[in-house]
Amino acid sequence: MSYVQLIYNPNSGQKLFSVHIDTFLACFQEKGFEVRVHRTSIEDNLEKILNINKLKDCVALIVAGGDGTVNGVVQVMMEQKIDIPLGVIPVGTANDFAKHLGMSTDIAKAIEMLSKMQISQVDVGKVNNRYFVNVCCGGLFTNISQNIDVELKNTIGKLAYYIKGVQQLPGFKKLRFKIQHDQGEIDDLFYLFLVLNGSSAGGFSKLGQNANISDGLMDFVGIKACPLADMPGLFGKILIGDHLKDKNVISFQSKHISIECLEGVEGFEESDIDGEAGPHFPLVIEVMHKRLNVIK
Repeated sequence: MSYVQLIYNPNSGQKLFSVHIDTFLACFQEKGFEVRVHRTSIEDNLEKILNINKLKDCVALIVAGGDGTVNGVVQVMMEQKIDIPLGVIPVGTANDFAKHLGMSTDIAKAIEMLSKMQISQVDVGKVNNRYFVNVCCGGLFTNISQNIDVELKNTIGKLAYYIKGVQQLPGFKKLRFKIQHDQGEIDDLFYLFLVLNGSSAGGFSKLGQNANISDGLMDFVGIKACPLADMPGLFGKILIGDHLKDKNVISFQSKHISIECLEGVEGFEESDIDGEAGPHFPLVIEVMHKRLNVIK
């Protein structure tokens, strides 16, 4: 019998998904699907749970969690070449990937949307030997999502990222990046960069205004090293999506991007992918066009 595998993170966001499990079961069972449920934990080995040999009759993987939980599932799917449609119930803090898919933030409505099993394809980013669905970033701020207080993040959402970023202003450090892309090469001083698959990251919905999760391109947004007095104003522009024309911002689209940190890498050796620790520099980034089947 065909079944749907539900994977849910009990600690995501406001920790409310558990009260919706019966709604999920009822919705999918009414449509003739068996439902199998897995509750994630710190000790989880997703490779064992998502073993391709055990997913023979699985018709959908549904993840209820934030972007970090989604990233963990996508890593295994890409590595094991699991070609089963992925659905996301947005119960995390930022829920960027779910926003890209147009999922409702109302959990019951999101479950109903997923039960209709409307399938489409989206791009996946690959950086070195890892994968991301939202963003790969480097430089300052890249550890914010990993180190920010969970309760603060769950309470005030993307504002928590803003507050944490402003707190780091006194310790700003210039990093010299050499960036190669399909249209040329850049060698300059930056505070940070983001390589976006969709338009948002960390809950900031307009970081990459021209980005599309299915266009076969990655969107690069780099914040150049500039006077610290300019940074609060630039943060404000980022909040409203008015930053791409700022003199301190470099942006472009490309299928391939390589990034090497030439100076200042000490303490910033590691990139960040979807809010999780990513590969060390240098980075070789490419887009896998419409590689992932998703339910919208």
